Amino acid sequence: MRKKYSHYLWTIAIAILLVQCAKRGSPSGGPIDETPPEILRAFPDNYTVNFTNQKIEITFDEYIKLKDLQKQLVISPPLKNRPLIRPQGGVSKKLTIEITDTLLENTTYVLNFGQSIVDNTEGNPYPFFKYVFSTGSYIDSLKLSGSISDALNNKADDFVNVMLYEVDSAYTDSVIYKETPRYVVNTLDSLTTFTMENLKAGTYRLVALKEKSSNLKFDPQGDKIGFISEPITVPTDEIYNIQMYEPIQDKALRRATHVGQSRIQIGYYGELDSLNVEPLDKSLISESRITKLEKTDTLEYWYKPVIEQDSLVLLASYGSFQDTLTARLKENLDVDSLSVQKYGQFKLSSPLQLNANTPIADINPLLMDLIDKDSVPQDFGIRLDSLKNVMTYSFNVQPEQRYNLRLLPGAVTDFYGYTNDTITSVYTTKAASDLGNIPVTLEGGSQFPVIIQIVTEKLDVVASITASKNDTYNFEYLDPNNYYIRVIYDSNNNGRYDPGNWLLNRQPEKVVYYPELIPLQANWDYITTVKLE
Repeated sequence: MRKKYSHYLWTIAIAILLVQCAKRGSPSGGPIDETPPEILRAFPDNYTVNFTNQKIEITFDEYIKLKDLQKQLVISPPLKNRPLIRPQGGVSKKLTIEITDTLLENTTYVLNFGQSIVDNTEGNPYPFFKYVFSTGSYIDSLKLSGSISDALNNKADDFVNVMLYEVDSAYTDSVIYKETPRYVVNTLDSLTTFTMENLKAGTYRLVALKEKSSNLKFDPQGDKIGFISEPITVPTDEIYNIQMYEPIQDKALRRATHVGQSRIQIGYYGELDSLNVEPLDKSLISESRITKLEKTDTLEYWYKPVIEQDSLVLLASYGSFQDTLTARLKENLDVDSLSVQKYGQFKLSSPLQLNANTPIADINPLLMDLIDKDSVPQDFGIRLDSLKNVMTYSFNVQPEQRYNLRLLPGAVTDFYGYTNDTITSVYTTKAASDLGNIPVTLEGGSQFPVIIQIVTEKLDVVASITASKNDTYNFEYLDPNNYYIRVIYDSNNNGRYDPGNWLLNRQPEKVVYYPELIPLQANWDYITTVKLE
């Protein structure tokens, strides 16, 4: 019995030992690799002079792959054809660069890979690797530094190309539309500063582009631009700031599309809101109206009578601008009928508005009534914005109130003679205690007028006042939210922000945000003073 019991003890001891060994032997995976790949050798060596090779090989200590190479790789001066670079879509311990262009003589080239070279296991980047070589006997070593900001917005874009164009006997302002720059660097996705290295002495124009096409040429229809107004001379110790802006596009027509039985949409570029449109053959149309689609550069041309032919040639003009365009007329399109509806958001700080889907031709206030929740009639006035096709009601709006607006048949008549059916709309306002106020006091200003705006974190404008002197300006009945105060120095006194113009060498109007995000709460007055320049 004792021997049998001893046997059981040995069996249990061995089982426990095996379990413990199994636990100690379980793999843990080890620590995460956070070390970027390292370069073992390069051929030719980095910073080689008298460079004549067409192929460059760089060997790393581990397998690497390329990430976002098209966005990260910046070559300066730009090459007409980008080099063939491997590995693409695979992994290797060797980075191979095959140059397919003829290189310029006595020129320093920089291939900046950004953070596109990463290890295969954890994706650790080799930070901002540059391969530099010169086809001459020395490496250019001058530098230029600066920063990027946005003229209107409070944050700069990422992946901005900063470029230098050589100012010589062949230089013209059109170079940014036609030619690639002498030098280029990209701010990538995390920086608003830049340093251009390996420059040669000379005189340059400093330009920055946020591009859609990535061809290093300025396209006014899709690119943001910023520039320094005067040519700069390298070497220099000055730190430059480039303000980016979206340019106003040159005036041009895009297309004319027949979309309703007697309605044509006209797309345009530039400032053509007040475009005048008429048929080339004036006998075809007895009457017409123009309205604008909201948030798009598109006008709607309404006409009568209905035209029974294949096309309509239109003459468009605005000031010195003139152009013709042809609309292909379609068959069996729907007839546009009048429909009146609410427009915008009614509240204590925003008026009551209505719009229609056909042009409003006549308004009869006698066929409208507006009463509050106690059935008390309200005196009101109406203003029609013919281009936006919006009716705005003005009356004494009170907090914590309900208003009933009724339009009887015939209150609104549209361009085609149609009238509305009975329309009833209900509008309510919040209590003043549910809202906040931002009184803004201006001090120290010598440049007027300025436009004071209250904007959200997404930079949507919720209130705007044009100020002509130092004073206190009240922004009342604002919804609780986080806001910025934005001040636009309206230098040409046209009531809006104006961007710059490259060909006129004009910088954008100055815009300043003060001073930090405002956490406006209900029943608060956030009193602030803005010191103008």
